[in-house]
Parts: sequence; structure tokens; C-alpha cells
Amino acid sequence: MGSKKYEIRRRYDATAKQYDSRYLEIQTTKYQELFSEIKIKSSDIILDVGGGTGLLLDFLKENSSNVICCDISFNMLKIGKKKHTRGNFICADSDFLPFREEGFDKVFCISVLNNLPKYHKTMVEMNFLLHKKGKLVLTALTKIFSKVKIEELILNANFAILKLWKLSIEDIAVLAKKNKKKE
Repeated sequence: MGSKKYEIRRRYDATAKQYDSRYLEIQTTKYQELFSEIKIKSSDIILDVGGGTGLLLDFLKENSSNVICCDISFNMLKIGKKKHTRGNFICADSDFLPFREEGFDKVFCISVLNNLPKYHKTMVEMNFLLHKKGKLVLTALTKIFSKVKIEELILNANFAILKLWKLSIEDIAVLAKKNKKKE
């Protein structure tokens, strides 16, 4: 693990107990806006990359057992596991996710890219894990990522953008699908 990722893990491990009280309101607003644009089936297998304390699970009550939250911070995941009796919590680096190819119907990545030294690698990894008819739901902080930069990142990772829009607070949102494999 590189020094930047080690520092991110250390920082989130140290502040895990305060995370929900600090970010719950803003993250809830993001999820509400995202869920007005996407449909989740009860059969969907969902990966939440950088899922931390499991805030996504609050919006997926009926099919939360089909959700895997992965995060580099073990302490964030411990809090998530205490809060949610359903769902699965896996400590993993987003560049090297321990799952099979095309195993997920939806992949969420909410306000994570700004913490990554090589976000293209994570984007390629998410594409690898997404089912051929699956959807990527991603947000990125506007203070770091412009719409043009996000669009370029999405297209370079071989996704097709279905919708790209500005959320009401701090993030750009993207709904995307896999492009057909290049021959």
C-alpha cells in the first residue's frame, strides 16, 4: 500500500467514530438525489466502494443483504457492522477488490475519488466487477473534479455515460453503464 493510501486509512481509522455525525446530513442529501434517478431491484447485487460506515444501507433496507460495503478503513467498517445487522463489510483497497468479474448489478462510489492517488485504476476495477448490464453510480467533489474531468475519467475506463449532473451540494453525479468490450 502506498504512503498516500496508508495516510488515508490512518485518517479514516482515527476519525471513524465522528464520521456519521460529521457527514450524515450531506451524504443523506446525495443519496436522496441519486435514488430519485436510479432504480434498485430486490435481486440486485450491490457493491459500495468506499462504503465506510454503511450509509448506503440506510437507503437499501429491503435488499441490504445483497450489499457489500468495502473500504480501506477497518474502523469505519467496524462501525458499519455494528449499525447494520444485514449487509457485508469487507476491508479492501479499491484498486484491488477481491471479487469476481461481472459479479455486481450496481456499483456505487460516492465521494471517494478525491481520496485516491490513482483513481483511474479504481475506475477500471469497478468496470471489471460490474455486470455487462449493470450500472455505475458515482459522485465526485466539484472542488476537485470538473464535469469535463469526470467525463474523461468515465470514458477512459470504458463506461458509457447515461446521465451526468450536478447534485444540489458539492458533488457531480454520474450514472453509467459498461461499454461493450473492445475486440
